[in-house]
Amino acid sequence: MAELVNQRIENMINELEQMRRTNLYDDEEIKEISRKRKEFEYKVQRKVKQKEDYIQYIEYELVLLEDISLRRKQNKLGEKKKDIEYAIAKRLNQLFKQFIYRFQNEVEVYFEYIKFCRGVGFDSAISGIIGQMLQMHGDKPKMWQLAAKWESVEQNNLDAARNFLLKGIHRHPESDNLYLDFFEIELKLAFANEEDQEQKEKQLKRAEVVWKNAAKNIEDVMFLFKICDLSMKYDVESITKVIKKEIWSKRDKKEVWVYVASNELQGNHWQETEEFVDDDNRFQKEVNNFIAIYEEALQRFPDKNLCTKFIHELLGLNEDMCSDIQKISVVKHAWMYGHENGLLTNDMYDFGLEMLKLENETSNEEFMMILDTAAKLNPLARRIWEEKILINKDDEKKTLGVLQEANKALKPNDALYLWNLVLDSANSKPVLSNFYKKFQNCENPTLLAIKPKLLQKTYEHNGLKAARSLYEEMIRTPPLQIEVHRVMIDIEKSQEKPNLKWIRKCFECAVQHHGKDNVDTWMNYMKFETDSGNTQNAPAIYRRAVGMLKKELVDEFIKGQTLMKLK
Repeated sequence: MAELVNQRIENMINELEQMRRTNLYDDEEIKEISRKRKEFEYKVQRKVKQKEDYIQYIEYELVLLEDISLRRKQNKLGEKKKDIEYAIAKRLNQLFKQFIYRFQNEVEVYFEYIKFCRGVGFDSAISGIIGQMLQMHGDKPKMWQLAAKWESVEQNNLDAARNFLLKGIHRHPESDNLYLDFFEIELKLAFANEEDQEQKEKQLKRAEVVWKNAAKNIEDVMFLFKICDLSMKYDVESITKVIKKEIWSKRDKKEVWVYVASNELQGNHWQETEEFVDDDNRFQKEVNNFIAIYEEALQRFPDKNLCTKFIHELLGLNEDMCSDIQKISVVKHAWMYGHENGLLTNDMYDFGLEMLKLENETSNEEFMMILDTAAKLNPLARRIWEEKILINKDDEKKTLGVLQEANKALKPNDALYLWNLVLDSANSKPVLSNFYKKFQNCENPTLLAIKPKLLQKTYEHNGLKAARSLYEEMIRTPPLQIEVHRVMIDIEKSQEKPNLKWIRKCFECAVQHHGKDNVDTWMNYMKFETDSGNTQNAPAIYRRAVGMLKKELVDEFIKGQTLMKLK
């Protein structure tokens, strides 16, 4: 193997010498190129071939070619290209051949090989590569499509491209892409004979046969849409008319309605849809047709996702179709249609309610009616209940009533958000008092979760006495979160002259309710006595904690206390 490698390296000497003479690379750089090539040659000559070795070698040589091209431009050097670039290209060509021979199932290498041949001008080799590729991978429709594309786009040989597609379809009669390319090739051939009308008609007939045969083999209606798009692209009215009828015959599928409606916006009209269009031309004709088709579709297929698509397409209307003011009007119309028919998703309700508020043309009474209907149709939409609360924010009774309704319908987290929303805006003693009465004996975890905030709000608006009174009432009606005790302790500590008796009472209540499974409560209790209370009480609290905590938490408590002493 060493002899073979050395021989191959010797064959590169002239190429490296020319690099030096033309001042493309200095001595050190040429030594490095020689070293790298020797390393790669040893790898690709091993008995057990690794595809990564070929890939890395090929990549290195391709990068080297690019670098040489760049240096030539920068230094304006043009000589010895045959001795340098052509030699590298020949080596790369050989490497690609070896790679394909060794790893014939690596489909991507054919694409890279063809790209390389195009880049260095080896066009004559490409037909052979394609033939080899099809021989090995003719079971893949993509390969026949690639071969046809090369002939049609790069070689401008539509007849050869057609032959590849015919052979591909023979092997893959279910391939929609092959049929689509074949149909387009026939259309291109037809319009290449504009002067020979008879030949053009003959080609169009062949195109019609192609799509009809395809439709028999491919039942997916989306394929018909692509065929129709191609026919309209080439403005073949006779074929388009027949395809459109075929599409309309499949109107039991909602995708057909979406496609037909979208085409109306592009000026491609379906006469069959005129029966659905209202005489009231509030918007441009194409927009009216679009709306009518979608509304008929939603009657036949009451689908929320379809309604969302309806609204989104209207949001995407360009300025040529309608002004910004008209767009707001048409989107509002579609949203109201979805609302009245129960076809709006939660996201669409969020969007629509925001739109109505920004538009500011809907009265409070109308807005409330929309919200009431929406709450019945979409009881899980938090935004709807939130808007109902905001519109009733000045009426405490109605607000609490909405909260109670929402609490029955919403998920716990959404319900908690609303209770917090109302509590954040509560500013009077009667409101806070009534607020608490609504759930003082309630075991609903959603409502229990806002007790700490209610205690804090009571203190902020009604003072310390009211907070203490509420706290005492809360501890008499468990369950109670540890956070309630923490809030009350912080309130007591924040006073100008903290009442140690009350602080101890809060800590005692906290350890009574949570002393078995909350290490921090004991830690904070001891810290309070050590820093602000009576240091002599700390040992007794320590012994109580060790005796009360769950066994698995005792070590954590002892470790925490030890660390505190060290600090």
